[in-house]
Formats: sequence, C-alpha cells, structure tokens
Amino acid sequence: MMLKYGMAIAFLLAAASPALADQCGDAPLAPAMPSVSDIGKQAPAAAAASKHNAFLDIKNWQGSLKGYRDCLNAEKAKDQAAVASAQQSGDKDAQSKIDKLQQDMQADDTAYNQSVTTETQIVNEFVAMSNAYCSRTDVDKASCPKK
Repeated sequence: MMLKYGMAIAFLLAAASPALADQCGDAPLAPAMPSVSDIGKQAPAAAAASKHNAFLDIKNWQGSLKGYRDCLNAEKAKDQAAVASAQQSGDKDAQSKIDKLQQDMQADDTAYNQSVTTETQIVNEFVAMSNAYCSRTDVDKASCPKK
C-alpha cells in the first residue's frame, strides 16, 4: 500500500516538474518552399523539381508534426490523470499542483493549435504554388488536378 502512495506522489511530482512538462520540445520547423513568383520565374524542369521537392518536404514535416502532436496529447493525458489524482488526494497543496497542471495542459493545447494553424498555412502556400505551376503553359501538367 505504501508503494502505491509513493508511486502516486512520484508521478505527481514528475508531472509537475517543469523539465518534464516540456518534454515534447518545440514544434518541427516548417519547410521552406518556393514562392508563387519563384515558380513562375524558374525553367519548366526546375519548377517541376521545386514543386515535387516541396511536396516531399511537406509530407516529411507532417510526419514529424504527427509525432509532436502525439507527444502533446500524451502529456495532456498524463496531466489530466495527475489532476484527477490530486483532486482525490485531499492534499493541502493539491490546488497549487492542479493549477500548475492545468497551465501545462493549456500550454499543450496552445502548442497543438498553433501547429495546426502553421500546417494549414503551409498547405495553403503549397496549393497556391502548385496552382501557379499548373497555370503555366510550358510545364508537364501530369501532376496537376484534372479539370
């Protein structure tokens, strides 16, 4: 029984630790892409290569984003469990622990939402760049949407 309480306290302390609370780190950096004007100025083969490379870079980045978001979700779930445990503990310091955990959960939510906003912006930039490529008359339109 003592072991269970010791484990619960260790878990609460670990969850409240600032070093562990930010274990997901920063969001992966978004890839750099050629702009719409860059695609318009490039030779057809270079424009096709730029478009393809941007697509691959985005897909790789999205894979990294998934891992980052999974980490944020795991941190939030851990903090939620710690909040529930602290609420049941009746500890006099429980409210300050709960407040800290709730701040950590809010930070995780904010980071998650910011990553979604950034992903949306990058995908929209890619679509604009892709549309600029596809609007050219001198390029292979095999990768362009059918009209």
